[in-house]
Amino acid sequence: MVHCYRFWLFFLPLVGRFWPSIAAGSTACRGDGILTMKEKKMRKQSGVTLLELMIVVAIVGILAAVAVPAYTDHISRGRIARGVEALMEAKVRMEQYYNSNRTYTVAGGTTCPSLFAALFSDTDFDVALSSCSTTTFTITATGKSGMSGYSYTINQNGVKTSSTPTASSSTCWLMSKGATTC
Repeated sequence: MVHCYRFWLFFLPLVGRFWPSIAAGSTACRGDGILTMKEKKMRKQSGVTLLELMIVVAIVGILAAVAVPAYTDHISRGRIARGVEALMEAKVRMEQYYNSNRTYTVAGGTTCPSLFAALFSDTDFDVALSSCSTTTFTITATGKSGMSGYSYTINQNGVKTSSTPTASSSTCWLMSKGATTC
């Protein structure tokens, strides 16, 4: 009982003068008698209970279940952005090649120039230049390793198509796994 504990603390010096045996061993009281200092110290807990630990583990588990998918989606969007940026740069380089040579092929043949292999060296996409003729080309970036299932294309007219593990678009680039429209 809290009020009994406070009572004894207040009167302990006074009680100690008249009844030293009571004052030496008690500072609080309970319903059936007096608590000693040793019993009082034993009642204090200096740790966590199993229930508290289980609650913390459950909260951390719930937070991880929400945070990990959001984090991986965020990382995927960053990788897609780098791949799309490199694809746009590849298109610009093809246009520059065309402006200099008046053809998209090497020396008027059917071989596509290799102008941008270094653009994709630090991305998670492999690039392929196909359908190369004097007036047309198609560049395709296909995901590798953690980005498998993603594919982005662009042609000489700037027509973009994309395909992700969950959707595809024939008019634009889908910038995340869950996107269904541009």
